Amino acid sequence: MTERQGERKSNGPAEFATFIVRVSRDSVGSMSGVVEWVRTGEKIRFHGLAAISEVIARMLRQVRS
Repeated sequence: MTERQGERKSNGPAEFATFIVRVSRDSVGSMSGVVEWVRTGEKIRFHGLAAISEVIARMLRQVRS
């Protein structure tokens, strides 16, 4: 079997994390919402779409600490 272009080789089982992202837009167009980590039930609010990735990264760093 050959590796497909862009596919990562795995040296063992991958660990996946599942998040639910709820986003709403207010009357002036600002976006905010909540990121929920399904495994733990932890929820963190965010303001602005760019903050979603920061919230997820912060949640994942807690696992490594």
